[in-house]
Amino acid sequence: MRTFLVPLVALVCLLPNVGQADEYLIGRATGDITLPVWGIQMLGYVHPQQVGKGLRQRLYARTFVIADAKDEHRLAYVTCEVAFVTHTVKLAALERLREKLGDRYSQANLIVAGTHTHGAPGGYHHHLSMSILGGDFFTQAFDALVDGIVESVVAADADLKPGRIYLAQGDVEDANANRSAVAYRNNPAEEQAKYKSAVDTNMTLLKFVRDDAPIGMLNWFAVHPTSVNYFYKLTVSDNKGYAAYAIEEAHGARHKGPGEFVAAFANTNCGDATPNLNLDATGPGRTDLESCTIIGGRQADAAARLFDSAAEELKGPIDIRHTFVDFSHVVVAGEFTGQGEQHTCPSAWGYAFAAGSDAEGGGHSLFKEGMTKSDPSIDSLIRLALPNVKATPEFIECQKPKAVLIASGLARPPMHEQVLPLGVARIGQLVLVIGPGEFTTMSGRRFREAVGKELGVEPRYVVVAGYSNDFAGYVTTWHEYQLQQYEGGHTLFGPWTEAAYRQEFVRLAHALKTGESVTTTVEPTDMRTLPHRKVALDGPDERTPPDAQFGDVVTPPKEKYAPGETASVTFWSGSPVNEYDRHDKFMAVERLAQVPDNWEVVREDFDWDTAAEWERVSGSKPKPPRPPRTGILDLAPPRYSAKPDPFQVTITWDIGAGTAPGKYRLVHYGRHKHDGKVERFTAYSPVFEVAGP
Repeated sequence: MRTFLVPLVALVCLLPNVGQADEYLIGRATGDITLPVWGIQMLGYVHPQQVGKGLRQRLYARTFVIADAKDEHRLAYVTCEVAFVTHTVKLAALERLREKLGDRYSQANLIVAGTHTHGAPGGYHHHLSMSILGGDFFTQAFDALVDGIVESVVAADADLKPGRIYLAQGDVEDANANRSAVAYRNNPAEEQAKYKSAVDTNMTLLKFVRDDAPIGMLNWFAVHPTSVNYFYKLTVSDNKGYAAYAIEEAHGARHKGPGEFVAAFANTNCGDATPNLNLDATGPGRTDLESCTIIGGRQADAAARLFDSAAEELKGPIDIRHTFVDFSHVVVAGEFTGQGEQHTCPSAWGYAFAAGSDAEGGGHSLFKEGMTKSDPSIDSLIRLALPNVKATPEFIECQKPKAVLIASGLARPPMHEQVLPLGVARIGQLVLVIGPGEFTTMSGRRFREAVGKELGVEPRYVVVAGYSNDFAGYVTTWHEYQLQQYEGGHTLFGPWTEAAYRQEFVRLAHALKTGESVTTTVEPTDMRTLPHRKVALDGPDERTPPDAQFGDVVTPPKEKYAPGETASVTFWSGSPVNEYDRHDKFMAVERLAQVPDNWEVVREDFDWDTAAEWERVSGSKPKPPRPPRTGILDLAPPRYSAKPDPFQVTITWDIGAGTAPGKYRLVHYGRHKHDGKVERFTAYSPVFEVAGP
């Protein structure tokens, strides 16, 4: 594990303006949103072989609630360690919050954003459950995400007390690269010349302080959480999750309850920003996990430095404007297109979308980035799979030069939501531009410049809060769209998508500036009300292991380890998703204390250096392996299956350099199903020794 230290001065910092009245009320909290760790396809790569087999890192929703001093205006910003959230997730969260807090939170002042990790399970997305790319919909996954969000908001709301917020900005070195440089270079030369890099290296950080002591940080930095590739099958929050863990660990936070330091690493316009610095799904480390700690560590280092130096205090009102926009046909004024009045189209995936991004490992071998011509044989296959979805000549013309693969917006119901949530919020001098897209570097720069100009603030005070409140694919500039790289193929609403977003953001900014209200005339469909495939996680009774009992050790640890080695033990166990609860713990590391037989927990399953991986053990003759599936156009996504076979779970602990010598054991919190009931048990490994340095 990478050694990480926050400078001591950040923990006992001397703050400016001590003794003055606090400007805001602030509260913070976390909620566990660990989704079922076995049997569900991960969401992000859409790779059919990336189906969950265990846990590397628990997932969290981190919430900051901010209100003005008189508590007349407030907002909650929730950063969730999932690929993205959906409209139905937010709807359900608001309904459950209303039961607990009344009408305190609404579509406008609750901002729910994903970090965009590709290492978290899906299963909670209603649209995907109906699409050609979708897997199954699991109520347990949906509820785990919604309930964790609600838990964090309620706790942060209860934590609200007077405090101060400080702003800092600075570069994060060698933590991202533009994976679509050929598209970026197609933007106007004079526009590119305004910026020093083809990717945003700036981090914007908020430091939250109460009673002259820091209570948390929230920052935005543009990088994909795709350090871990699509062959990795353990739940992990990737580089941003590692960064949050490193900061919170340095501040002593152990997820034991309210009052702990909270570090949220949110995402911004990272649409073309990859952490894989070799631009081939690798680097800068030798393995994907090592790369994850390096890129996460660089974000954490920068955040600690900015946190320590933050001195510019946010001052001024809190105000928000929110609306829904039907992106299937937005009329875009010439002021925003530069080419006269234009309009967007119903959504479509392009051939280049199926190619994937080479920097993240690519997609289906039939497709390449830059494809602008359709293949009749592939189109015939799509028509067979989707006989009721037919792209009209007008639709194809509207999407050009995209070669339309799947006209997702013409399905009934659409495979993508067409009506999207947009917002602009202001906290003192800081402005948040809130949208559901994966905005590219230049798209985000245009948003910051246009909104800043409308509000009369410098663009550096404008933060693009992407992956917020829903998900609607990529957003490239018109110039980037012309080359149909992966991001252009996944820009859903045609070549004028970015211009349409920019126009609507400026409208919201104008309403914010003038104090005008915003009227919403359209709303997204509540997909919960439509038929969709629901699958229960719970399986049948599990057969007793041969010549063993559940909890028995299959493979014991060694008798002695040295720091730097990995301790490992395998137990007989049952399905980790029977009777699933998001608070379930799966493992721990215990050390024998000075008092005889007094074992103390020293590591848990949210720690980066622990892991638990399940493998079903079949009593029947194994089937011959099927050919590998190569990605994004496989038309039969994996289906969850429950069998009576028992499992073996392997618990591992990477023993850090600073581990105290002594006697240790690994613990597994397991379960198995017998006579229709889930029986839980605790199993212990044989004791082993960790030697001193």
